[in-house]
Amino acid sequence: MFKQTTHAKLIVIASLLPIASFGIVGTISYYEINSFLDDENWVKHTYQVVGQADDVEKSILDIETGERGYLLTQNIAFLDPYNSGLNHIQAQLDSLRTSTVDNPVQQANIEKLALLVNQKIAFVNQTQTLGTSGNLDAASTLVKSLEGKKTMDSIRQVINDIKNEENTLLDKRSEASKTSSQNTLNTIIVGTAIAIIITIISTIAVYKKMKQRDEVDKTNIELHLETEKLKERDNAKAELSAMVSHELKTPLVTISGYAEMLRDESVLGKLNQEQIHAVETISSQTIKLERLISDIMDAQKMDLKKMKFSKREFAVDDLMDEQIQIHSKLMNDKNIQFTNTTREKLTIKSDPDRLNQVFANLIKNAVDFVPDNGKIEINAARKNGDVVFYVKDNGKGIPKEKQDGLFKKFYQIDTSLKRSHGGTGLGLVICKGITEALGGKIWLESEVGKGTTFYFQIPNNETIDQNHKEV
Repeated sequence: MFKQTTHAKLIVIASLLPIASFGIVGTISYYEINSFLDDENWVKHTYQVVGQADDVEKSILDIETGERGYLLTQNIAFLDPYNSGLNHIQAQLDSLRTSTVDNPVQQANIEKLALLVNQKIAFVNQTQTLGTSGNLDAASTLVKSLEGKKTMDSIRQVINDIKNEENTLLDKRSEASKTSSQNTLNTIIVGTAIAIIITIISTIAVYKKMKQRDEVDKTNIELHLETEKLKERDNAKAELSAMVSHELKTPLVTISGYAEMLRDESVLGKLNQEQIHAVETISSQTIKLERLISDIMDAQKMDLKKMKFSKREFAVDDLMDEQIQIHSKLMNDKNIQFTNTTREKLTIKSDPDRLNQVFANLIKNAVDFVPDNGKIEINAARKNGDVVFYVKDNGKGIPKEKQDGLFKKFYQIDTSLKRSHGGTGLGLVICKGITEALGGKIWLESEVGKGTTFYFQIPNNETIDQNHKEV
């Protein structure tokens, strides 16, 4: 009992010593680093004041240069730097005054500078007025009097005094910053060395008891790293698949474009019926391939959590009417009765484009499995604040044992080589991904020989899944 208690105390002490030593080092380092940062900020402040003094000098030069250029050429373009200098110089003086508010020497220099600047501006304005009024000789005589030059020389001298004062402070502050930096470095090195020594001693003291636990931790880390590597490989495969799908889609645009050109008699001439049929076949098969590639790309976006959503408020009945308009042509070959039985006037804040995508996949599936002269019905209704949509058909239905796999990637109800319906098996996966990303859910009810109904419930104004992006 005594040995167990002593050993427990040893572990506690050995664990607390490194923490305490690093805590002390961290505290001392914190104060040293703050001192170093303060010194560095003063160095930056010095450079800022020098830059502000340069700005004042530049503005006064712009005023003088613009005024002389105008007097010599009478070209108003020279007034641009003149006006720019006048517009900025007072604000620059105010900034300089604010930046040196803690330095009485600099405040005196700046007051002297402000007085000289006002004298210089008054002189320039006087010559400018004489020149503008056409009295160029008087303006020239005033310039030749050297009064303006003397004032400008005084301004330069005061600005040099300001810079010299700041350079003196810069030397002091740089030295203080260097000292703080060295002190910080010494504190970190010495303190870390001491803390490391204490840590080593403590580690040796509890090594035997911790060895077994370390082995377990090591195994867990290795398993975690292997898991991360597997995830990275999966992501790399998904990204490669997305890239290949995108590259496959590029030539299809060209094929589709040339097919449209062949249809236009004014572009490549008139085709006979056999040629027209061939072009239509090319066009329809290209559209099918584009849809397949789009499904693959959307599925990859879902896997990589990169599908984008754009939410806005819209009328549900407009969305439902749009389905009738978009998909009515699909019904012609089988003479399918396609109806919208929505009665409520609903509004919802969600992504109508993505909901159109869900409807497109569900309606296309229904068309594939509905018999000739069959029926497809769509509807939307309010339920507990959400909106429940459905696509209902009177097709052959889906057996219970095959329903669980419907929302799995590449799943096909008919897996035989002679299956009559195409597709990648990704449509329902995409539907599920979109509804869940919008905060909703999707499910189905089906009975063999009677038909299938797919439901999807979308909440109003639900936040997009954070793994995806809202634009």
